[in-house]
Amino acid sequence: MHIRRFYGNSMKTVLQQAKQELGDDVVILSQKTLPGGRVEVVAATEPHKETQAAEFNSLESEIAEIKQMLLSLVEEREMMRLGKAALLLYRDLKQKGMSEACAYQTVQELARGASLEDLLEAEALRRELRKLLLNRIATTQPLTDGKLCIGLLGRTGVGKTTTLAKLASMERYVRKRKVSILSLDVCRVGAREELNRIGKLLGVPTALVLTREELAERIREFGAADTLFLDTPGRALQEKELRDRIAEAADLCPHVHFHLLLSPHYAREVLLEDLAEYGRFAPKSLILTKLDEARSLGGLVDAVLNSSLPLSWITNGQNIPHDIEPADKGRLIDRMMEAP
Repeated sequence: MHIRRFYGNSMKTVLQQAKQELGDDVVILSQKTLPGGRVEVVAATEPHKETQAAEFNSLESEIAEIKQMLLSLVEEREMMRLGKAALLLYRDLKQKGMSEACAYQTVQELARGASLEDLLEAEALRRELRKLLLNRIATTQPLTDGKLCIGLLGRTGVGKTTTLAKLASMERYVRKRKVSILSLDVCRVGAREELNRIGKLLGVPTALVLTREELAERIREFGAADTLFLDTPGRALQEKELRDRIAEAADLCPHVHFHLLLSPHYAREVLLEDLAEYGRFAPKSLILTKLDEARSLGGLVDAVLNSSLPLSWITNGQNIPHDIEPADKGRLIDRMMEAP
């Protein structure tokens, strides 16, 4: 409740002033005539629900910031206890984009396994960090023999179609396999033209499918392919229609293996959201894209460490069929640590 005092030469004037400043829903708490004939009115008004909500949200935000500051101080103090090298490494990992929680947990785990001498020497601690991350990150090779159905998942702009074209080129020209490409991404502007261009470039059949019936028909039509690639919609998975499209593909092509694309262009929180949302389709691996355009990789490595999925491929540019390579976790870690 907001309480104000108003003064004037007449009750009418003071009440008008109170209503003008506090609104028509003003409540008069008291009124009296002062010595000399002036009038005093004590008035109040209840804040609007929207104002109360905004004030509450602002208070919650301030409390969360204070908690985070206190947590950071506690973590910094804990790092100082481990030694200057550990503290500097903790700060460096945060500078490179890792969350405070991941940086703290990583250095703590490192400290439990490192010798006292390594904890005191910066370069030795970094070497131990590399070993630790190498053990925590797994890799896999998804292009195996036999019939394959490979679906790429990821949000718009992550590079699904370009990555698909690179993998299809590898299958077509390096592994000498029959390749077909189906796209479910009917929402993106220019999707059909880009799909046709990729088909002509690689000399492989392609199709953009609109319905479940058409998808089933095309899967039968492309049944002779050794490797069938599926390009999926990239808009928000909160849209039920798009989730259903991907689920239909999994239903009609039961041996499909999905792979989730992550890019360092997106914040750690967005990457973790993608891991949770696309996890419903049980992806077999992570493909890291557009690393050549990234200024830092700490947030991406943080997300990888939060996932149980292995890495399969890394892309470093737009050139087809180049700029893609099997995931090298050692190089990924080195690139993260070399970034300013």
